[in-house]
Amino acid sequence: MTNLVRGADTRQSILDTALSLFSKNGYDATSVAEICQQAQISKGAFYHHFPSKQDLFLALMETWLSTVNRFFQLAEQSAETVPQILENMVAFSGGLFDALERGFPILLEFWTQASRHPAVWEKAVAPYKRYLDLFSRLIQSGIDENSFHRGVDPEHAARILTSMVMGLLLQATFDPHGANWQQVTTFGLNLLINGLESEK
Repeated sequence: MTNLVRGADTRQSILDTALSLFSKNGYDATSVAEICQQAQISKGAFYHHFPSKQDLFLALMETWLSTVNRFFQLAEQSAETVPQILENMVAFSGGLFDALERGFPILLEFWTQASRHPAVWEKAVAPYKRYLDLFSRLIQSGIDENSFHRGVDPEHAARILTSMVMGLLLQATFDPHGANWQQVTTFGLNLLINGLESEK
């Protein structure tokens, strides 16, 4: 095994261990020493990959956001109209809810830490604004292609869509088995699309 491969394996082991511990015990209650002990690595190996616990936490957040980005890209690539893109986003969202079910109260940790630490807030608010802009542009495209009626305010509709998505993720985090969250998301999106659609 080369040093490059071994280093990548160590880094992934740290990420996996931290995800498990942060989800179980919370960010503040989890120490670097505990992560090192469970991952069976030295502190030197930890700090070789991550300058601090917060950098590790931010790397986990980036990993989750990269998964969201991949779902959105797939949704856009395999659709011809904006309503189809939105429907595809829901279809691909099953992976996100599966991640939550596998122990992703880490999502709550993202929001909690963002409210406490400016560095985390900056990392968290940037993708939020990016997704808001994405939804706004999608809805404007839907208006331009005559899928949505021209009285729709793209920014307002984007904020409603974003609030629905964030609210469902929060509910799924609190109560992962309380509902089929992909079905609930599909139902909510259909309600939104029906309200946006232009009369044919």
